[in-house]
Amino acid sequence: MKRILRIGMDVHSANYTLCAMEPVIGEDDRIFANIQVTPDYKNILMFIENLKIKPGLDAEYDIQCGYKAGCLGYSLYNQLTTADVKCVILAPTTMLTSQEKRVKTDALMIAQCLSYGGYHAVYA
Repeated sequence: MKRILRIGMDVHSANYTLCAMEPVIGEDDRIFANIQVTPDYKNILMFIENLKIKPGLDAEYDIQCGYKAGCLGYSLYNQLTTADVKCVILAPTTMLTSQEKRVKTDALMIAQCLSYGGYHAVYA
């Protein structure tokens, strides 16, 4: 069985924050990287390639990326799927967040939503 690595992307016109994590049932999630890059989809592709050399990721795994619907529309989605990267756009109003503490969306929360199904996807 292949492992699935989720990459949450907090995307803005000035930068992208990327968080790669793997959910682990009954334990803390494994966070492999949490970085900020300039807003270019090629930086995401490079990030994915660099994950292959991380300790603990020697087995085969699938990647799923996701970002919250916003200013980028479908442009990033189209660029990533054209490069054969699985990507979803999350509808912000459906994302599971703590009601007691409203926080600004971040890459880790997006990765957790991807991991645990706490969202609905936006479709064209």
